[in-house]
Amino acid sequence: MMPGKLLWVLLGLIALTACSTGPRDFVQNPSRAVESPSNSRLTTAVRRLGDPRDGRSGVKLISNGEEALAARLVLATQADVSIDAQYYLLHNDLTGQLFAQSLLDAADRGVRVRLLLDDMDTSGYDAMTAALDSHENIEIRLFNPFWRDQSLLVAGLTDFKRINRRMHNKSITADNTVSIVGGRNVGDEYFLAKEEMNYADLDILVAGPVVNEVSDNFDEYWNSEFAVPARAVIGEPETLGLADARVRLNALVEESLKTPYAAAVKKAAQENFTLSTLRLSWVPAKLYSDPPSKAAGEDNNQPILASQIVPYFQKAESSVNIISAYFVPRKRGVQWLSDLEDRGVEVRVVTNSLASNDVAPVYAHYAKERRALLDGGVELFELRPDSDRVNQRGVNWGQSRAGLHTKAFTIDNRYLFVGSFNWDPRSVNINTEMGVLVDSRDLTSQAIVVLDEALKENTFSVQYDEDDRVTWKSQREDGAILLYRYEPTGSFFDHVKAGFLAILPIGSQL
Repeated sequence: MMPGKLLWVLLGLIALTACSTGPRDFVQNPSRAVESPSNSRLTTAVRRLGDPRDGRSGVKLISNGEEALAARLVLATQADVSIDAQYYLLHNDLTGQLFAQSLLDAADRGVRVRLLLDDMDTSGYDAMTAALDSHENIEIRLFNPFWRDQSLLVAGLTDFKRINRRMHNKSITADNTVSIVGGRNVGDEYFLAKEEMNYADLDILVAGPVVNEVSDNFDEYWNSEFAVPARAVIGEPETLGLADARVRLNALVEESLKTPYAAAVKKAAQENFTLSTLRLSWVPAKLYSDPPSKAAGEDNNQPILASQIVPYFQKAESSVNIISAYFVPRKRGVQWLSDLEDRGVEVRVVTNSLASNDVAPVYAHYAKERRALLDGGVELFELRPDSDRVNQRGVNWGQSRAGLHTKAFTIDNRYLFVGSFNWDPRSVNINTEMGVLVDSRDLTSQAIVVLDEALKENTFSVQYDEDDRVTWKSQREDGAILLYRYEPTGSFFDHVKAGFLAILPIGSQL
């Protein structure tokens, strides 16, 4: 995804050649993930959940937003030794505050907390970051930071090559025993907590051997040259001390617990994450990730995530399903997907419509290739922004506009990938990404059944009519079929803006 403030810098600097300001000095003490404790609450729970200890990992898919927040809070509550969390965005809102409070509570119990945040959107709460980082059991690092002694404009003019590369990874691991990896950042819209717009998204909770891979990957990022100690970026606590931060977070959380949303999250925890309700499928699973060195923008012969997953597609025999919130295939991607079709592989792509996409340039450059994709035989589906009306999912979902944020794919009813990787140039070439690939016909088939139902209820099917015109077809709640001969979402201004953005030479940055 192209973040908003970075996009405007890009548009303003499109004709400029940036230079680097050079490295900064800071002290970074390396640390590693703890060994999984033999008798912690989480390790005991994993044994009781049927760990076969034969190399397979326990897997649970989490699609509901309230359930996804509950899972993270349960991990933080149950951790006895360590929490390692890595996120692209952590918002200063209700769910962000609940998450921060859960980490602080864990640290107060003696749990070591390492929090690695991309610095795209943290400057607005530097005081809280500094306060939490002053806790003896909490350490916060900022990935590829925006130095606070520079304005964004100056950084764009002098250091754009560096700040353009962001850490898009998303994971949390407790006691090196249970991890959650997926598409969700930490913010209200990712957990069905907003009234205006909520995202459909997907996470995967894992236990067993793949968790060691997640922890090793976290350590690579944590100890890389790009993970800068927070106080080297934002300075020592000044306006807000740790005691003040604790009081503020406690007050915010206490107020939030009175809301219907908090009751829904508590219910989700009870229904899905107790020993009597949690169910794991024990299957082969593997983590794939970009190396942190990708942030340098230089070829160092370390394979990037995109190249690591290509062999699975090369061996595809029957079907490929791609669910990508931000889908910008460009001509090379169109040809690649068309070649899959030519050798008998049915390809379906699900992405956002104009009105459900929150990054207008992404939609504009996807739409440029829409007809070419159809010509290549690819089936296209675009999310309906009113899908909340046909699929109620959460206490706030009924009033909000829908958006797709999921990043997943399936291959041949066998492989299922869930992570942060979008099918766009930014995920492939610029940002760092991660995800878990599961080898399970049963789990993948279940996911495809759910996808098929969602396509029917929540999307427009984009296809040609008999006159070779692109049309959008959807099904109403009463079963009636609606056919549109023009893009059915977005205002007149949205269409004009998309047309303008489509002609800008920014496709490689999206």
